[in-house]
Amino acid sequence: MKYTLIFSAILIMTNGCGQNDASDNKEKSPNNTTETSAEKKNDGKPANRLFDVKAYKIVYNFSGGPETGTETFYFDDYGEVAVLVVDKKMQYGATRQTIIWKDKKSTIIDHEKKSVSKSGFRPKSTEPPGIADISADARKGIGYEKMADETLADKICEVWFNAKLNIKYWLLNKVEIKLQNQGVYTREATSVEDISSIPASLMEIPKDYKM
Repeated sequence: MKYTLIFSAILIMTNGCGQNDASDNKEKSPNNTTETSAEKKNDGKPANRLFDVKAYKIVYNFSGGPETGTETFYFDDYGEVAVLVVDKKMQYGATRQTIIWKDKKSTIIDHEKKSVSKSGFRPKSTEPPGIADISADARKGIGYEKMADETLADKICEVWFNAKLNIKYWLLNKVEIKLQNQGVYTREATSVEDISSIPASLMEIPKDYKM
């Protein structure tokens, strides 16, 4: 009986020390609080951001394809809000529109027809290209090769080329700065400007336009 009591006491002491050691190790771990804070901070950028920069104004020129002219692209809040001003000519007509993407819907202002319409679809021109959202290894896995960086519109861009598809992208902060398709059709930024916000006047709908 005496030996049983002594053995039980030793077990209790051993288990108690083990629990304290585990608790001490948990408290002393250098990674817990620091890493969590760093992950949450994320450099102040939202985790689900569309682009890697808060706001840009970009003017694109089109050449070599069925349409010519310009698109002026504004975005804010890392792409949550966007405005696309289109002024292009095609063989059978012209397109002059302002498309506002806000609150997950598009407001299309047609300056030719003087009309306004709504849509649940976001213009592809206001989104990153598909390869912008995948890793470098994944890009290589689908046939893209990393070329030497190039400067366009005073910005240093990553260049990716797919020889099989004959498509080349120039990317900056997940934004398509230039696209060359089949070596002919080109959409190229002639200017890229950091802005604080989208001008309020671009978000206004003309009063004499019909819904």
